Amino acid sequence: MEIQTLSTAARPDRNEDLVTSFTHGDGTLDLLVFDGASSVSGHDYLDAALGDPAWFVQQFSAALETVATPMTSQGDSMTLALHALHERHHALLVAAAMPCYAWPIAALSWLRVQANGIDAWLYALGDCKTFLLNAEGHVTDLDPYENPQEGLLKAAVEQLKHEGLDEQARWARLLPMLRERRVAQNMSMQPSIVCMHPQGRFAAREHPVRLAGASSLLMMTDGFYRLVDHYHLHDDQSLMQTCTMHGLDVLMLQLRTHEAGETSAGMSVKKADDASVAMLKPGLQHN
Repeated sequence: MEIQTLSTAARPDRNEDLVTSFTHGDGTLDLLVFDGASSVSGHDYLDAALGDPAWFVQQFSAALETVATPMTSQGDSMTLALHALHERHHALLVAAAMPCYAWPIAALSWLRVQANGIDAWLYALGDCKTFLLNAEGHVTDLDPYENPQEGLLKAAVEQLKHEGLDEQARWARLLPMLRERRVAQNMSMQPSIVCMHPQGRFAAREHPVRLAGASSLLMMTDGFYRLVDHYHLHDDQSLMQTCTMHGLDVLMLQLRTHEAGETSAGMSVKKADDASVAMLKPGLQHN
């Protein structure tokens, strides 16, 4: 089993995505893709250098690696990791005195592959994407999910563009709505994203996955998936096949080259986003 990963930031000094993997003693593999949500606070409370979203995904990932075991479910591991994060950084979190809308959140897709290299389990929160390409070239979306907020946001962006507002002005107008949404996500009794202070158990989408006969599996943040759903440079089929045949660098270069030539953010709040992708090729020994 072979793993390839690539992550690039939309701005040079910060990357709020994270791709990581670790292998347990019995051969079980955990492969995780995090997408930290851009802050809507206008101020960094936890890490002025990294930024709060990047701090959160890095610290949560580190805590998860210390508590996750093949015998502990992914859902239980999430709860244990959150407790470990709060214990480790209790003084910082108390001193930060953050308003609710500033609490960082993230999307997460977590694939756990059993030692046999065939049976896997996908645990997903938020809007990262996971696709499987079989030996016949057919692509399967392993976690079909439409973010209900995305349609409302796109409509709002389009209206503001129609009014002639530039990206900075659109962000200012959208900020109250974005902050209200962030509070609702953080205070949910069944949070659908990774958050700092969940009011109940994470409401993850969980799917069994069979890797037998698969040519490759692709996990990505929505920033990378812009190649398909924003810029229409690929469909799911060509995205998977190009990654498998030519490597991740080719697609990332295409993404960033296209964005460099864009004059606006299109239907998005941001012109460009952090973009990350992980490709798993079953049948080969993983690192």
